[in-house]
Formats: sequence, C-alpha cells, structure tokens
Amino acid sequence: MGRKHFSGVCGNGLGPRPNWHRRRNPLTGRRTLKDLHAAVTPLHPGASRFEGGLSEVAAGVHAWLQPNGLLGESNAGLVVGDGASLLVDTLWDPQLTRRMLAAMAPLTTEAPVETLVNTHSDGDHWWGNQELDGIQIVATEAAAAVMATQSPGEMKRFGALTRALRLAGSLPLPYPRRGDVATIAAYAGEALEPFAFDGVRLVPPTRTFAGELELEVGGRHVRLIEVGPAHTPGDLVVWVPDAKVAIAADILFIGVTPIMWAGPVERWIAALELLLGLGAERFVPGHGPVCGAEDVNRLINYWRWLDSAARRHLDAGRSVAQTARELVLGDEIAERGFADWLGPERALISVRTMHAHQHGAAELPGPREVIDAFFRMALVARDLQTRQGRGPAT
Repeated sequence: MGRKHFSGVCGNGLGPRPNWHRRRNPLTGRRTLKDLHAAVTPLHPGASRFEGGLSEVAAGVHAWLQPNGLLGESNAGLVVGDGASLLVDTLWDPQLTRRMLAAMAPLTTEAPVETLVNTHSDGDHWWGNQELDGIQIVATEAAAAVMATQSPGEMKRFGALTRALRLAGSLPLPYPRRGDVATIAAYAGEALEPFAFDGVRLVPPTRTFAGELELEVGGRHVRLIEVGPAHTPGDLVVWVPDAKVAIAADILFIGVTPIMWAGPVERWIAALELLLGLGAERFVPGHGPVCGAEDVNRLINYWRWLDSAARRHLDAGRSVAQTARELVLGDEIAERGFADWLGPERALISVRTMHAHQHGAAELPGPREVIDAFFRMALVARDLQTRQGRGPAT
C-alpha cells in the first residue's frame, strides 16, 4: 500500500528545490498566505497582541499562531521536508483545524503531512485530529493514556451548565449571590463560545513512546523529547536541530498565564531548562507569540515566584483559593513583572496543583474540579477588574 498522507487543497507547486528553502506560497489565484495570516484574530474578546496565522520561523519550520493565547487559542507547528511534512498538534475543533490546514496547503501540496505529533492531552492540541485521519499520529504513552479517558461530551455538558447559569443570572429575582452566578456564567460562557464541540470525533495516537523518539521528515531529523509530567502528565517538545527551533507546545506560555494541571513545578522548570540547553534560537509556544530565550527565562522566574509565594501563604494556613486570590490581587505580581500577562486568575489551578503535590495527593482534576476552578477563577477575574478600575465583569 502507498503512504497515507494529508496534502490539503490544491495549490501551486513549490518548485524542484527542497521545499523548505522556498517562500512562494500562493493558496489560489485570489488568496495568499498573507491574506490568511491577516484573517486570524482572537477567538475571545480583545485586540490582537500579536499577529496570527501562518509564519515561517526558520527555514522550513512554520508556526500557526492564534492570538491571544487564552483558552483554546492554541498554536501548532509545521516542519516541511523534501516531499514530506510533520505537523505538530491540531486545534480544539474540526473547523479551526480545517482553517489551519487550508493555510498550510501551499506547503503541504508537494510535501504532504505524513506524521502528526500530539504534544500532550489537552483537547485544544488534538481534538482536530479527525482532519488527518489515516496518517501516523505520535504521542507519549502518558499522554495517550489520558486521551483515552476524554470525551467531547464533557465540554458539551459544561456548555449546557453555563447556559443554565446564564439564564439563572438573568432572572429578575432576588436570591443569594445572584451577581456571582451572572459573573460565572459570563466568564465560562465566553470561554467556550468560540468552539464547536458537536463536530468533534476523537482520533487517538497510532504510535506512542516514552523518553525520546527521533523521526525523519523528508530528509530532516526531528527529535521528540518527553518532558512531562509538567503541564500535563505526558508533555513532549519537538526539536528541529537543523533550524535551531524548538516547538515547545504548552511547556511555554508567552504573554498569558500558564496552567499547571499535573506538575510538579520542579518538572516544569526542568523542562524549560532543557529547552534552553538545546541551543534553540527560536521557540514556538503552545500559547502566545514566537519568542527567544529571554521569555523562556521569564517563565522560569514566574514558576519560582509562584511556588515560593504560594508556599508562604499555604504554610500560614490559608486555603488554595485564598492563596491564589491574594497573589493575583496583590501588589507582588506586578512587582515581579507578571501582571501584564493575560488570565492571571489561572494561577488558582496551579496553586491547587502545587498544594496537592506538597501533600502527596497530586492527581489530574476531574470534570467537577475543573468546573469548580472555572467558577472560582471567574470571581477572581471580576474582582481584579474592579481593583484595576475597569468595573466588574458582566
């Protein structure tokens, strides 16, 4: 049998030279990659903090960037070799993934995607796999184990709960904490609104590994390096040595507050230090813009600060929620230089994970714990807006 691959929609060829050395990429006679690039705007409210769409990071290594890096605004990567390509991650639903693949089509028409790498188990990095069904899909063993437990039904039920809360919050009836209900409904509803989970059909990895795995992509060598548990139990990063690019996925959040579902924090810091030790000149994060080593170091500093500050508060007898609230609303986060990151309330989840590790009870949160965290984050985000003089969330 011939090789299975995804070639995308038809477009002009990239010429006889190895594809990664060419930049002439028209999609059709009417639309160009520049047009597609300009069309990628934030999925959530707010002006773009960086340019979205497809861009070449280094020779033959491309990043798909989704501003502004908040929930589901995830990035992906494409490594183009001679006659074959490797895709790093899909997006949270088929529609978003199809848009990305269409933008990549001028590159993948003559260098079809033959391997898909899922960097971890979060849905916004693999729930679009159905758009490439039939090719080799690679993930770590730990990530695949978590993927096997997931269902789009969980997000659909969360969406239904959010709609019910929104209705309850809009009723002109007095009841305790009515304002909180409205705030929670607005926060969670806005987070889920851009995504079409009804169309998701989960396609799991076809090949798994532990440790490291080297792949050959059209004459180029690509290393997959397992660095989890950190963000999730089975994180990996993709190293393209001939381009000096590391596709770090959710080990790197740039300009947006990271979430630590699995931990421990020491593993995440070690993963970041590993990235710095590779000799990479550019890093493609899972959320946020392409960056250099300075931003990697800044994230290391964030984790060291949050770990130390959270321990102080927790050791003083404060709860996880109280600790996160004080850290997000206090002055120290600004003094440390992290107040300009989007979604600072997400620290609540990371503090919960740190606390669990300190007490030897670390495990991934279930659906109820995730919903509870969203509700608490909504209230912290509202109070932060009030403190900053922007008024409460509506």
